[in-house]
This record gives sequence, C-alpha cells and structure tokens, in this order.
Amino acid sequence: MKRRRNLKIILVIDIFILLLLISYKGYLALYESDFDSKNIESITAITTDQNDGSFSFVVLGNIRNSIDIFERKIIEKINRDSNVSFVISTGNAVLNGSEDKYRILNRSLEKLDVPIILTAGKNEVSRNGDEKFYKHFGPFYFSFEHNGSYFIFLDTTGKTSYQWQMAWLENELKFAENLNNTFLFMNDAPFRIDSESVFDADLSYIEDSVFRGFLLEKIEKHPITAVFSNGPTIYDERVFNGVNYFISGGGGGGFLSQQPNSYFHHLVVNVAPDGITWEVIKEELPAKYTATRLLENIWIVIHSFFYINWINFVIVMVLLALIAISIYIPASKEVDYYSHAKVHSASQIIKNPLNIAVFTNNYLPYVAGVPISIHRLSSALRKRGHNIIIFAPEYPGNRKEEEGVFRCKPLLHKKTGDYDFPIINVFSKEIDREFEKYDFDVIHVHHPFWMGKKGLKIGIGKNIPVILTYHTRLELYAHYLPNFLFSRLIFKNIVSHKMIRRFSQKCDAVIAPTLSALSYLENIGVSRLKKVIPTGIDSEHYIASDDSAVKAIKGVYAPEGELLLCSVSRLSEEKNIYFLIDAIERVRDNTDIPFRTLLIGDGPVKDRLQTIIEEKNLSDIIVLKGKVEQYDIPKYYLASDIFVYSSMSETQGMVILEAMTGGCPVIAVQSSGIDDVIIDNYNGFKTDNNITEWSDRVIHLLENAELRKEMSLNAFNYSKGFTVDIMAKKVESLYYKAIERKI
Repeated sequence: MKRRRNLKIILVIDIFILLLLISYKGYLALYESDFDSKNIESITAITTDQNDGSFSFVVLGNIRNSIDIFERKIIEKINRDSNVSFVISTGNAVLNGSEDKYRILNRSLEKLDVPIILTAGKNEVSRNGDEKFYKHFGPFYFSFEHNGSYFIFLDTTGKTSYQWQMAWLENELKFAENLNNTFLFMNDAPFRIDSESVFDADLSYIEDSVFRGFLLEKIEKHPITAVFSNGPTIYDERVFNGVNYFISGGGGGGFLSQQPNSYFHHLVVNVAPDGITWEVIKEELPAKYTATRLLENIWIVIHSFFYINWINFVIVMVLLALIAISIYIPASKEVDYYSHAKVHSASQIIKNPLNIAVFTNNYLPYVAGVPISIHRLSSALRKRGHNIIIFAPEYPGNRKEEEGVFRCKPLLHKKTGDYDFPIINVFSKEIDREFEKYDFDVIHVHHPFWMGKKGLKIGIGKNIPVILTYHTRLELYAHYLPNFLFSRLIFKNIVSHKMIRRFSQKCDAVIAPTLSALSYLENIGVSRLKKVIPTGIDSEHYIASDDSAVKAIKGVYAPEGELLLCSVSRLSEEKNIYFLIDAIERVRDNTDIPFRTLLIGDGPVKDRLQTIIEEKNLSDIIVLKGKVEQYDIPKYYLASDIFVYSSMSETQGMVILEAMTGGCPVIAVQSSGIDDVIIDNYNGFKTDNNITEWSDRVIHLLENAELRKEMSLNAFNYSKGFTVDIMAKKVESLYYKAIERKI
C-alpha cells in the first residue's frame, strides 16, 4: 500500500511538471520572438542590392527543421561563401506546420548571414500551417526582380486556386520576357519521375493535370532559364526543350536512400551576363558503409528532435513516466473481473449521412443564381445519401408537391415584372415545428438577413453548426433603397459590409464561391473557417441536349449562318445591362462579320431595353429572348459561338462556367466574380468597364475562327473541374469539419 501511495504522489508531481512544461511551451509560442513577413523582408534586402554584375544564390529543399545538417553544416558553408547573395528554399523547411516548428526554423534562419526566401510546401501547410506560413513569411505565390533576373514562386500545395495562379502567371511571364533570366520555384515538380526506386517514385509532382499541363506549355513557350522544385534528400537535374529542371531536396531532413543521387546537399547557382552555371555542394557524412547509413539517419532524426528544444525531451520523458505509472497503478490492483467486468462493444467514429436544413429567402420556381445553386447542391448531396430539407418561401400559384421542401408562409409578396420576392413570416411557429421533426446535424443559410438570421438563431439555440454561403454583393444593390439623406451611400459603403461581417462571425463556417469573394471576406474582417467552393455545374442537361434542338435554335436565331452571341442575365440595373447594348452597337459598326446576339432572361428593365434596341436600330442584331427554363438553357449555350457578359455584381459568375461547359469562350467585364474563372486569352477575355476595349475583344474573336475554336475547347476543358458532384464532396467535407469542431 505504501508503494502505491508513493507512486500516486509521483504521478501527481509528474502531471504537475507536464502541465508546467506545456504551459511554458504555450507561453513561448505566444510571446517568444514573434516574426512576420520574413519573405518580404528578404526580398526588400535583395532588391535594394541591385548592380550590373554577376551574383550567386543557393537553392535547397527539405530542411525539415534539421539541426545537424542544415544548421551546423550547410549554413556554415553558405556563410563562408562570400559570393552568395541569398538563399531560396523549395519547401518543406519545417517538419510540420505547427507554431513551434516555425519558431525553431526561424532560430536556424537567423544564423544565416544572407536573406532567405521560403517556397510554400506541403509540410508548411500541414496541421493548419497555411495561416502560420502566411503570417510568418507572406503570400503563397509571388515574384521579384534582381539584377535583370526574374524570380517567380508558385503554390503547389493546393491552398491557392490553380486557375487564379494560371491567370497571374500568364502576365508574369509576359513581363519577364524583357529580362535576362527567368527562374521558377515550386514545391512539387511539374512532371512525374518514373523510377524503380521507392524514394524517386514517391517524389511529389503536381497532380492537377490541367495546372501541370499549363505549366509545361508555358515553360516551353516562354524563355524560362531554370525550374527548381523539391524532393526527399535527392538531387536531380535534367533538360527538357532547352529548359534546365532541378530537384534539390537534400537540405537536411529525411532519410537517405541507397541511390547515388541521394545525399545531403545545397545547390549554388551562379548568374552572369553570359549565362548561368551551377555547383552541387555535398555534405560528407562520417558513416562510410551503406549498412550503417540507415542507422545514422535514424540517429540524426532522433538527435535533431531532442536538440530542437530541450523542453521536448523533458516532455517526452515525463509523458513516458506518466504512461508507465498510469499503467502500473491499475495493473498492481487485483480485480475480480468474473463478477464485475463490463463488456463494451467496439465503437468507431463514422461519417453517417447527415440531416441538413437549408434556409433561403428565395427558391425555385423563381429563377436566379441562389435558387439554382441551392437546387444543384441539394440534389447532389441527396445522391450522396444525405437528407435535405429546404425552408423556402411559398409562391402564389405554386401548389406543386415537392419532396424535401417546406414552403414558408409569406408576410407579404412583392412582384415587379419578373422580380418575385415573397417576404417570409419568420415569426411563424410552423417553421420551428417543422424543424423539430428532424434531428438536424447542420444548418446551411444563404443570406445574411431574414431567413438567414432565422436559421442562425435556431442553430445557436440548439448548438447546431451553421454554414453560410456568401452569394451576393449587397453593396451593389443599394439603388433599390430610397435615396434619403445619403441612405444609399451609407448602405453601399458601410452597412452592407458590416452586415456581412457581423453575420459571418456568428456562423461556424463560410463558403466563398471564388478566391475574390474569400479575399473580400478576409478584408472586412471575417475570421471564421472559410473555404472556396464554387457552385457546381450540372452537366447532365448538356449531355441530354440533342443535336436537332441545338440546330433548331441556330435556325431560328442565326438562319443565314450568322455567328451567335449569347448572354444570360437578369435584366436589371446592377447587371450593367445598358453597357452590353451600347457595346454590341459598336461591334455592329466596326465589323463585317454577320452576327446576332441573344439575351436570355427577364427583369424590371426589359421594356426599357427593348425601347433602346429599337432606337439604336439593333432589332435585327439583338433579340430579347426572355425567360428560358433552366434545363433548356444548355441548348442555347451549345448553339452559341461566344458568350458575352457585362455584369459587375457577381460573386462567382456561375453562368460563365455554364457557358464554358457549352463550349463558349467568354468576353466579360472584369469584376470580383469574373477574375477567378476567366483566364485571359485562354478561355476568354476580361476587360475593364470600357465599351471600346470590350467590343474590340468581341470583334477580334468574331474575325478569328481558329482562335475562337481553340478558346472554345479550352473553355470546355476548364469547366470540367467544376462539376456539381465535385463541389458537393467539398461541401460535405466542410459540413463534417464544422460538426467535429462543434462537438
């Protein structure tokens, strides 16, 4: 008994020491030597040292918080080399993305005498390390110029949209054509290495085939000097189409394989007016025999782990003692299991089908972006086995029975032309009673007001996670308000943004349809869990569209073989629709190519538009088709040659992706929802809100059949990555994550 009592005292002391050390580590993580924007500091230091002479820089990867190799050997050699101007890491500089690993890395980097720039790698973004990388080092992709050479850094971790990077890289490479050298840096290689070696076969390469193909195409097209990427403790160099490719992964972390090209090293690149040269600096290890190399590497990893921070060593020892004592105490106590034992069946956490409540201010049969988005996502989630109940407004005359839709009684109903807006009675107890019938796991709201607030209130009251999809740029709808004492300006510039921020901050997660929308949410101060998930494209209606129906549309609207332009939009002021009419007039006056323009959609300014079309003598060029059933619209895309768009109020430009699925290259006015889906001169053109620039792009595409054909194929291929099934999987994953965080 005395021994057991002593062990319990030791156990209490052990737990106290453990808590003390963990608290100290927390203190260090929060307060010790914080650092921000290291990459920016390094780039500033590098670019201020401009000259017309030669310079050298070091490339290495896979540091993985190495002490023995990187800090004690490689840094020492770099510091002794007076020709080296700066160092570039190709990623995986930390063991993982936890805060202490970043701080440990910073201590090592402070021993370098020259600036160092980090490329984002998989290790950097693991364990939610992407936020830490952004804070401590800066953006995931960037560029800078030094002494006539251009350095471009890409993000291959998947944390940044590849489509966004493709558009950005296009402009970067054009700028770089005027410089002497262009160097590309990325964590994953832009090609796959085929090798019998396990280590080579495990080399990371860019898995996204569209992005990988785009990079290889641009690298071949533009005068790229060299491409650098990362690999596990190997060095590889090769030449494709006159471009040097380097894989440098021997910065200190990981195990060495038995290959001749597997060794710890760093690469010195010498840049001179007459070209570049390079030299691999190997690290000689004391172990002479292959049989002992594995043991040596294991020792390096273990030793580096404990050297990183003595607190880690003590914590591990205390934990081991805690485990040993915790096992010994119950093990030393005799128990009569025959008379008192309880048998529990094994349990396993599984992702069961979810009950999902959707709250929306509008829904089908009213046709608009939000109702279509909700319908597609709900249908796709139901196919994946989930139960969806949509709390939506009741529309007069709509008596159709709908499975999975609860129609809420309106307080009042407003209808102007095709603008149908019932205001739901959110105070009705019927909504609460219907909600109580289901054991909901998650609530998905689509507006930061009215029904959105109703769903949020229920979610908070019942401790159910609430997800918001940010669909609408509210500030662009200020013109619907009465213009009394600057009310429109106040709503546009103050109230709308505060409304979205305040509502989003109360939700458990926010879905942004594009990176531009995500950037907006971050800029207004939304700090909740956020994911970029566009509305998916339902390709079934495109497949189901028969050729005869498509030909019939061509026969009606382009009977003489004219090229057919198409636009799908609600006819309202916020859609910038008058711009479209004026621009089409200029196209007519400046090209001999016969064409017609089909405007699909309805709205409050339809009659006014028809009057303008007649006044400008455009009736034989522009046809206001009016409302078309959603499942029939793909036929019009398939029948059209170019999709034209002028709206500046989109958060994602869903119709643009739909048009691309129909093989239409797109010409649109640049705005937040447009930037992320149009890659200029690849699947379309994006312009300023300038009639001359916009119409010139239309004329250019009308008069160049080969370019039109190429961009049509590019648009179709690009749209494949946005199917509703792919997006439903992403939303499902976000639901589960929000639920796990709520537990």
